[in-house]
Amino acid sequence: MEMENFVRAGYPAIILTTAEEERALFECSNLAKKLNKSFEYWTLTGGVQKQVKDYSKMTNRDVENEITNKQQVVTDPVKALEAGLKDMGINGKIFLMLDFHSFVKTSNVWRRAKDVFKIAKAIGVTYVFASIEFNIPPELKREVIVTTLPLPTREELGNKLTEMSTNFKVALPNNTADLVEAALGLTINEAENAYATSIAKYGRFDVKLINHVKEQTICSGGLLEYLSSEETLESVGGMKNFTSWATKRLSAYSHEAQEYGIPYPKGTLLIGIPGCGKSLSAKALANLWQKPLLKLDIGKLFGSLVGDTESNTRRALQTAEAMSPAILWIDEIEKGLSGIQSSGKTDSGVTSRMFGTILTWMQEKKAPVFVIATANSISELPPEFLRKGRFDEIFFVDLPSKEERKEIFSIQLKKYKRDSADFDLDMLVNESEDYTGAEIEQGIVDALYNSWNSENKKLTTECIIEAIKMINPMAKGMMKEQIESLRKWSNVVGISKANTAQQVDEEIVTRQRFIQQDKDTSKEE
Repeated sequence: MEMENFVRAGYPAIILTTAEEERALFECSNLAKKLNKSFEYWTLTGGVQKQVKDYSKMTNRDVENEITNKQQVVTDPVKALEAGLKDMGINGKIFLMLDFHSFVKTSNVWRRAKDVFKIAKAIGVTYVFASIEFNIPPELKREVIVTTLPLPTREELGNKLTEMSTNFKVALPNNTADLVEAALGLTINEAENAYATSIAKYGRFDVKLINHVKEQTICSGGLLEYLSSEETLESVGGMKNFTSWATKRLSAYSHEAQEYGIPYPKGTLLIGIPGCGKSLSAKALANLWQKPLLKLDIGKLFGSLVGDTESNTRRALQTAEAMSPAILWIDEIEKGLSGIQSSGKTDSGVTSRMFGTILTWMQEKKAPVFVIATANSISELPPEFLRKGRFDEIFFVDLPSKEERKEIFSIQLKKYKRDSADFDLDMLVNESEDYTGAEIEQGIVDALYNSWNSENKKLTTECIIEAIKMINPMAKGMMKEQIESLRKWSNVVGISKANTAQQVDEEIVTRQRFIQQDKDTSKEE
């Protein structure tokens, strides 16, 4: 753990960001034993204490003593700081403070803290301030080091599972890997609650229920959204180059691939026209790979207090890593990063720092978290975001070609309980040139409403064509210039095409056909 290195290095003050007080207590206590240091901790209600309480083993008398204990406790934060310098061991001391964050901005407190830290460094005392949020006053920023308590490992979650199996007398399956993986991303307390919920409902450990509890827990934090996807690659019309590439990357997660030396894939960026299947592809990929799909909304990372945004960003990425192997989906990423160029003037550099944190993590992460980012525009994406190393591949998603539109019509008709053989797909394809997949689906939906309100209630090819003609496609209207610009950019830069056949190629073929027809006509004349 990183904190051990800081203690060994002699840092006098460490801020430990965590929501797990009990785990922080045991980690610091065990670290003190490992380094042969003494250990004490302070809480506002309990004062300075030496023994970490194991509440799971408390008797009725212990509970009574906790409630009726009348001894004088140290509630003054300055005196609590000074108490950390007393009763030291031969090799120094670790002094954990749990409720200090609410006092640290007071001038007499931070001033005394600076004095105490100088003494602590000289005599081998390390103060650890544990809190889910700790707003460091400017006067102490150079005096402390900040670290986080990582979310529980597979081993720790496995130990908790075994412990609960024993306590509740519930049998464990021969292979507990799925149960442990279902709890990845939760704190020890949250995992314990998820396991207990499963026992209470079914009398056994159930993977689906544990996953459901985890989904609710993660969503309650608001930083990441846990999505369950039923979409398949068959749901994605076109984009064969991308889906073929993604299918090959799946093999990298096998044990054999890791032994062979293949690194985990980092991720991909899908840039292209809205409504052409970028978001659908992310969901289908999660289903294909059978990995958790986490959606990150960058807008939710921004906090109102100083340091909140950076803290939220670290927590979101840490949660994604703890749930690995997983897929992290960042939808319309250009909107979340808009204004980054002027960040230093408009928001004191908050957006820039958040972006830097995400970039560094994408470049250096070791955990198998596959990032799939989507963008509708490249104008607001910083150049460093597009360079090699951030993603394994960048794809351009164009308007669907004729063959792809035909596939999309078949998929959508099947989705809405119709047999594509009953429709003239070629006629539908010819009437839907320059339409996105989303616009094609909307045309079918509109046609369903229209036919339902007609006399015979039958959906026909003509009904769909009539509905489609009522839609003004973006490529011919409000986004015409943007789409043309995106196409030119993709050709100039030379990024991979997600589609098997591009609309641009079709236009060239069509133009060449007309030229040839003109030549043939001239010859006949």
